[in-house]
Amino acid sequence: METINPEGEFTISLWDAIQPIYNDIIRHPFVNKLAEGTLEYSCFAHYLSQDILYLRDDAKAFEELSKKATEPTEKTFFMSLANDGIAIEQELHNHFLKHFKVVEAKKKSPVIQKYTDFLREHSDKSSYNIAAAALLPCYWIYDMLGKHIVSNAKGNNIYQKWIDTYQGDEFTNYTKTYIQIVERLAQTALNIEKKQMQEAFVKATNFELNFFNEAITK
Repeated sequence: METINPEGEFTISLWDAIQPIYNDIIRHPFVNKLAEGTLEYSCFAHYLSQDILYLRDDAKAFEELSKKATEPTEKTFFMSLANDGIAIEQELHNHFLKHFKVVEAKKKSPVIQKYTDFLREHSDKSSYNIAAAALLPCYWIYDMLGKHIVSNAKGNNIYQKWIDTYQGDEFTNYTKTYIQIVERLAQTALNIEKKQMQEAFVKATNFELNFFNEAITK
């Protein structure tokens, strides 16, 4: 399994800071049962329906982040993430809900409401550096987690169509570029802002874990 490595001292510190949380994620019952194909349908249905609502706001957050970027290439990059988020949300809504016979969620769950509020708050009001760090876990965590699930998936898995979405190079390439950007931003950030970047990164990673906690109890 290819790992997505940090790009320098600061992103090393980010990854080190969330190691306990990430370890809880890859050992989580939701993740293990998904890979085994034994996850309860109600848990998966909750996760998928809420993920669609999450992606809508996540795309809006990346659009706002692109407006904060000072480098043209970074403006373009984050706008690409926003557009891809919209496309993925539409794909999930139009095809995956039907495939898995999941009813569309009309309201955000408590965790997703808090998580999207957090992302939108940072993308709207925080500095570019802090906002970029706050939105990074949704890429870095999922790229690593996706590879973990793919490598541990059992045959004849009823969730294989979903697991297949974790395969491919495009998401990995986006993640690598994103990590490089955050490392570059940290090089000119003051120590107090670096601390705030790390705090935002850790908090967002905690939301990822909390989403699995919420889904497994459904």
